[in-house]
Amino acid sequence: MPSLSLAALCIATGLVLWMASGYALARSLAFDRTIALALAPVLGWAVQNALALLLSLVVGFSPVATVGAVVLICAAGLLRVRRDGSGSDHRIPPHTLWVCLAAAVMAAGPALAVLPKFVGDGVAVAPALFDHAKIALIDQIVREGVPPVNPVYGGAEAPAGVAYYYLWQFGAAQLAQLTGATGWEADAAASWLTAFSTLLLMAGLARHFSGRALAPFLAIGLSGLGSLRPVLAAIVGEETLEHWLQPATGLAGWLFQTSWSPHHVQAAGCVVVAVMTMVRLARQPGALTTVTLALLAAAAYQSSIWVGGVVFALAAAGCALFLARSRPAGGAGTFLLLGGIAAVVAIAVASPLLVEQYRSAVARGGGRLIAIDPFEVLGPAFQPLGRVLDVPAYWLVLLVVEFPLVYLAGAVTLARMAARPDGPLVRALAILTAASLGTGWLLVSTTGVNNDLGWRAVLPGLMVLTAAAGAGLARCVERRAALPLVLAMAAATATLPDGLRLAAENLAGKPSPSAAAFARSPALWQAVRRHAPPDARVASNPALFADMTPWPVNLSWALFADRRSCFAGNELAIAFAALSSERRAAIADQFRRVFAGDGTPDDIRALARTHRCDVVVVTVLDGAWSHDPFAASPFYRFAEAELGLWRIYIAVPRKTDD
Repeated sequence: MPSLSLAALCIATGLVLWMASGYALARSLAFDRTIALALAPVLGWAVQNALALLLSLVVGFSPVATVGAVVLICAAGLLRVRRDGSGSDHRIPPHTLWVCLAAAVMAAGPALAVLPKFVGDGVAVAPALFDHAKIALIDQIVREGVPPVNPVYGGAEAPAGVAYYYLWQFGAAQLAQLTGATGWEADAAASWLTAFSTLLLMAGLARHFSGRALAPFLAIGLSGLGSLRPVLAAIVGEETLEHWLQPATGLAGWLFQTSWSPHHVQAAGCVVVAVMTMVRLARQPGALTTVTLALLAAAAYQSSIWVGGVVFALAAAGCALFLARSRPAGGAGTFLLLGGIAAVVAIAVASPLLVEQYRSAVARGGGRLIAIDPFEVLGPAFQPLGRVLDVPAYWLVLLVVEFPLVYLAGAVTLARMAARPDGPLVRALAILTAASLGTGWLLVSTTGVNNDLGWRAVLPGLMVLTAAAGAGLARCVERRAALPLVLAMAAATATLPDGLRLAAENLAGKPSPSAAAFARSPALWQAVRRHAPPDARVASNPALFADMTPWPVNLSWALFADRRSCFAGNELAIAFAALSSERRAAIADQFRRVFAGDGTPDDIRALARTHRCDVVVVTVLDGAWSHDPFAASPFYRFAEAELGLWRIYIAVPRKTDD
């Protein structure tokens, strides 16, 4: 089980790697010290990870690449400071330290979702841990380096590489390698660091927007609020609410999204800082700013194709046109030229991932990645006009229900600030917000079961609106504007229960009948590693411990195995295996039959030869325990057993006539 002390060591290591280097870089780009500290963890994370991944592809995944990237960042910053004297005042106001402390406390909420909860002789987990099954990829990178080999599927029918955007997992792997932590411990630490860095970014923007000391704390507090749905359900009834509105989806606030998918949240932070860097490029064009913008864009894309790819491409195009018309230093031509260079460099940096994504698209049979389809908002009560009414209902109903205080207060404040001739930053961030929310409104992703694009696209806009709402409410407090404050308190009161529910869920987890067996599973995987070399692939029941998560996934393999799987189940294969939906379903059904005890000799042969399963684990919880198809199979031999718990089999060498 994960150690809190090692997770804390990973956090400290991440702060040194990313916050220190990010602050030095931000100051060298002439950001003032208060906003530089707010940008530091996101900026440092993006630039260091993008550079370290490039270095790792050349010299191998090692501390040399990790430390080398930090040295390059600091060296570039020092050269800039010595040349023009920027960033000479490094004093940090004491008030900022209290903001950091508040962000650190709030960041514990999402991080708790990753940690185990000990209940008697068992272990419970939060539902959000389902999306952290990608911890297997962190272990894969630590074990075998980059570019990573697919840890989820090993058959010859799909490319061996990883087309999933994995920079966030790479960052966690750096922490694990430097500290000796497990992938689970590094994931928990990286989740906290993502939460802390994005909270600090929103707090810094709130202070920058308003100049008031209260604004950062309000922005941090707003991040913990939830949806109006529970209150509405209590008022009108769950059945009536479902008749009016579509069920809740992954389109949710900062606390939910950071708990479930921190890599998308990290990408959103990168996009916000990238837009701020574009504004800096228009004001003070230079090589360091251009390269920094390129690395931010590459990091955002390699963390989330939806946020860093689709949203940032649309927002960057709009911001570039706006900034080119705002009389940039050096002229519009120079600004557009440097922006174009940054785009080319970003594509070059992200090219290894782009190549894998191309191979994956070809293997899946092509097809559209994105479609235009307005977000579904209204329920059966509004049929047959529901799809037409969904178009305005997204702005007038859905965003109000899911983010009432952030959306309304933030939009009003942002619009007022953008109307003033105070400089291009607020207007550029307003363009980003429009692109972000607009993408979630009209575009859907078609590659998976869920509309990940619609759910994640709103994140950069929500960050800007949260900061703007904090700034606007701070002004209302200073002016003692009674009506806005009463309305804000009512909205906060109505949405706080949902935020507290999610926080409690992250803290306590959800008990399951498998809790005790799951607590014993580390010993199983320790035994497996005695028979499985680091590059071996293991077959285990993909539905083992499925009752612990909202959708079936074998958490014991993902968290404890430290070995590749030959097929880790349909849910993970959707993201990682470049297979058609029909072929993926057929393989999932084959593994289901085998571990249910209904497997045929041809199924066992397929596991050994087609899916390349080097080691097989059968547990007492599997139907195959009492109808074991491996015991008499010529393709596997018995290796080890624990009485009444598990059996381990090893594939026999392939024969020429197999």
